[in-house]
Amino acid sequence: MLTYTNDESTMNKIRGEIIALHSDGYHCSETLVRALWPYLLPEQALTPTILRMTATLHGGMAESMSSHCGGLTVGLLLIGALYGRTEVKGDARYDAAIARGFWQRFLDEFGTSNCTTLKDQPATDPAISRCTYIMVRSAQLLLQYLHEFEATPIDKEALYYWRVDRTKEPCHEQVVPRKPAEEVKAELKKKEQAKLL
Repeated sequence: MLTYTNDESTMNKIRGEIIALHSDGYHCSETLVRALWPYLLPEQALTPTILRMTATLHGGMAESMSSHCGGLTVGLLLIGALYGRTEVKGDARYDAAIARGFWQRFLDEFGTSNCTTLKDQPATDPAISRCTYIMVRSAQLLLQYLHEFEATPIDKEALYYWRVDRTKEPCHEQVVPRKPAEEVKAELKKKEQAKLL
């Protein structure tokens, strides 16, 4: 049986790593995979291919700002890395059911998984940005969820019927997306260059 640490010391260390990585310029998906991988998959190499694959998930998936937060999508990918099948004869329902449990926790915590809607919510921790807070809290939720999941085994047949209740979540297609962070940075850079001319 796997065990995932969710003690206060580990959570504080991960919080610090997330804050530092985000401050260095990594986006949500890049930050979370780097911060959580050593705790969840310590025997597996975090390869450049994995880093590139998860990089495209930032900014509400592909920097669209109109879809799921990297705090959710990276959590789902990490659950797949832990529990997913590797061959067609494997159980295709198991990892998906576990992932739905985390997705529900995410929605219970934030009310939505939409990047723009999440960023438009009021700041919760004045010491860090809203996005950084979401990353920290997503990591905590994932580690707590996995710890509880492993500590209290659930009958697979019951697990397969877990569903995600999105009835209270605003429709993603009706949310007007923010400008992506990289686009905003590029516009600011152009303005600064124009001032120099």
